[in-house]
Amino acid sequence: MWKPLDERWAAFAIWTLIVLSIAERALLLHYFGFTHIGIDDALVQQVAIDMSNGLFREPFLYGQNYNPMLEALLAALFLGSGASPTIVLPMVTSLLALLPFWSWAVWANQRCAVTAAFVLASTPMALPLEWGMITSMPRGWVHGQALLAVIPWLMGVRPVFVRYAMLSSTLVASLLLNPNALPLVTGLSIWLVLRHGRAPWLWITGSLSLGMGWAVQDAARSWYAARPGVVVHPLLPADVSFDPALLSHGISHLDEHLVHMVPFMVNGTIGIVFLLLLAGLIWYNGDRAIGAALIGGLFTMVIALGLPKVHEGCASVFFPLSRMMLAFPLILGLAVALLFRSHLLPRFALVVLPCGALLLPFIVGALPGRIQDQLDKQECAWVREEPLAVVRERCRTIHEAAIRSGCDLIVPVRWPGIKIDHRQHFAAHFTCYACPQLEPGLPPIHGAGYERRSWVRKAHEAPPQGLVLFVGGDPDAWRRAILAGRAIEDLSAHGVNLHAAICDTIAVGDFLLQLGMDDDLGR
Repeated sequence: MWKPLDERWAAFAIWTLIVLSIAERALLLHYFGFTHIGIDDALVQQVAIDMSNGLFREPFLYGQNYNPMLEALLAALFLGSGASPTIVLPMVTSLLALLPFWSWAVWANQRCAVTAAFVLASTPMALPLEWGMITSMPRGWVHGQALLAVIPWLMGVRPVFVRYAMLSSTLVASLLLNPNALPLVTGLSIWLVLRHGRAPWLWITGSLSLGMGWAVQDAARSWYAARPGVVVHPLLPADVSFDPALLSHGISHLDEHLVHMVPFMVNGTIGIVFLLLLAGLIWYNGDRAIGAALIGGLFTMVIALGLPKVHEGCASVFFPLSRMMLAFPLILGLAVALLFRSHLLPRFALVVLPCGALLLPFIVGALPGRIQDQLDKQECAWVREEPLAVVRERCRTIHEAAIRSGCDLIVPVRWPGIKIDHRQHFAAHFTCYACPQLEPGLPPIHGAGYERRSWVRKAHEAPPQGLVLFVGGDPDAWRRAILAGRAIEDLSAHGVNLHAAICDTIAVGDFLLQLGMDDDLGR
């Protein structure tokens, strides 16, 4: 039982684990990724569609001054051939999330570190299903870490200056895509300095890469500075200003920040302690560079708890605090792999393979309930997720009303407030960002007061707009306006509040505020 596997069986085990993780992700996509949509997912879909048509409108996600759209760019390569963004984007996101585990495992196997490869290949399947849900939503949460999949392969590049140039530029690019990769980048940087710090090219290329990264960020800032009003949801200096009180709060609530990020659904505190223990054992075994790198990565993760942006989120998988800690599973899996990298893989490890296969029917049975549980408790989030069929049906109802009215513009009303009716509040966002791709042929759609697409806002904020189909708004206010003799046509159907009115002498936002259909367009 304790005899080691030969090379062929070890490779078979590792590739089988990768296939099993693909099968698990396919189930997640079937039950969740392909059948549900969030308001941010819909906006990313619009970015991907624009890119597939050669339209690169903004440096980042529309209406933001952060979050480059690598996922949308990769998806755009397939959308041009007619593929659906609701299918392509979750697949791209899932691939990016799993790529580091698979890449590092294959690399380790090729270097005969079969136990390390086995650990890395099995880590995704050991993580909770909720981690799979988080990493299948196209939100820009995983693409920074995905770049780090190439790091071990770059270690053999020749000549040396090209190697260090590629390593340093990859680390910087990872941070530019999403700073939640910082713990991993910090750990890898510490290891590089401790192992190769005497190489002048490391410092030269590292400095150049940092300079280029700063230049890219500065160019993006200049782009937005020259276009005031484009940013609706800004990342402000206050969002990344260190606050000791927040650090203390974060440390005392580690479980909330690491929920769904630790294998076997272990709580976050135990995960942190386990990682510290692994780092200590690696240090004790004589590999101080790796031990220091792991401790440095963990320290970075903990210090990040002092930043307000890291506390932006809640327990919902659709807007989780733990999205900022997505590096933790990679660091933990890497730590276990490095501790056992020189050990031979025992034969009894093959037991994991049938266990993994038997896990798939359990996933089929558990997923619908786990998904519904998350849908039922998402009121804490500043976003919303809905079954795609529900959103599509609503869009179809709106499209039918648009055809009946012959309207020139559709304006979804974001009423009432998020704390009063979470679902109704975000129905406007789904209409604004999801309906254009779910129901082709719709008139232009403009979100009055919350529109993130600056070119749409510019085109439709001011009168005249002709006949406008309003979706939502206070039903009592609509009734009062109709009773007062306003020229408003009630087209409501299938539970969707729909009214058509002429807006040639008044802006659509002013129309809503004046008649009371909404009382705060910017809520």
